[in-house]
Amino acid sequence: MGSPVTFVFAPGFAEDVPGAEVAVLANGLVRNGHTVLVHVSFTERGDVFDPKVVLVAKRLNVAELLVALGGAEPEPQLELQPEPPPEPWTVPGAPPAQAIPAPVPAAPRRQGTVIAITSAKGGAGKTSTTVNLAMHAARLLQSAGRAGSAVLVDVNLERADVARFLNLKSPTVLDLLQAPWSPAADTVRQSLTSISEIGLYALLAPQDVVSVDRSRIDSLYRRILPVLRQTFDFVFIDTPVAETNHRTFLDLVLPEADVILVPVEPDRVALEAIGAWLSALVTPQQQGGGGVPPEKVFVILNRARPDVECGPKEVMDQLGGWRFAGLIPEDEGWMRAVNTPQPASVRPGPDLERTLRGILAAISDDPAFAMPAGDRSIMPLTSRWKKLLPLKPR
Repeated sequence: MGSPVTFVFAPGFAEDVPGAEVAVLANGLVRNGHTVLVHVSFTERGDVFDPKVVLVAKRLNVAELLVALGGAEPEPQLELQPEPPPEPWTVPGAPPAQAIPAPVPAAPRRQGTVIAITSAKGGAGKTSTTVNLAMHAARLLQSAGRAGSAVLVDVNLERADVARFLNLKSPTVLDLLQAPWSPAADTVRQSLTSISEIGLYALLAPQDVVSVDRSRIDSLYRRILPVLRQTFDFVFIDTPVAETNHRTFLDLVLPEADVILVPVEPDRVALEAIGAWLSALVTPQQQGGGGVPPEKVFVILNRARPDVECGPKEVMDQLGGWRFAGLIPEDEGWMRAVNTPQPASVRPGPDLERTLRGILAAISDDPAFAMPAGDRSIMPLTSRWKKLLPLKPR
């Protein structure tokens, strides 16, 4: 489409093409430089729009439309103040009439935190990190009296490993496609699988998507993620390998994520590519980048070993300038947590527990993740390596 134009989405807009809902169209148009006006009825049903989309709540006249589009202010209109209503007549000596209480404003809509764990290459421990962080967050939230406040979502259709890690098979996102479901916060839990002993819910990806319309699945993810945000305090997303041209990553993960965790390994060659990819991730969209605010991006050093040639200092030097969320050493506890067929029954040892809690505390100020008072042993091994990586983003 050529020069920027203005698009208006009014109530009753026909969403008759899969993958072309109002939110998808509006967000795509505004990111390409067009002006977009959307009626608030679409947000009331749960749609999430780019901050540049103009939301309107009533029918606009020409003057109001010009203001909404950034034009001149309308001429001020003389407002006639209505006369106050007459005092109600009362019998002399009768008690005064009771004042009508002001309406109580509606409570703000709940907004959970979306945490996407992603990497530019396979084999970095992305899925194992996602699963273990989600499970440990669920345990901590359950201990704080908030059971069922975390959900794990697998959008990696090319390699749906979350189900294998959790030793679960169904239901999957295909079951939501094939059965009617209500996109409401009070019913969405019924469509998910759960691990009741730790209070974790999960939306699994199917093991075989060869014969499935990928656009329909992506459309469903776009509709359900805002609902999950309203239902849960934390939404953990296992993403596909994040090539810059992967549509699920660009159109779903980046717009929805509040936090992007990037696990990296001590590998010199891979670190050079990761550094370039991180820079592209935060480059403005107008310059062909991902447009992610740098403060959303955190790095996790995974499978850290002080005895390898590419040690922690070299890793920190190559990725200097990125925010550091934690360090996961390569130890027996982590391998058990990754490879057990029943991960919910395996509790992390003290060192791994502090490691996972420390990562969660680094990316969230939720009190459920706060370190116990007086505990100064946050993230073993990290204490002597953390100082090597500046915490301020580029």
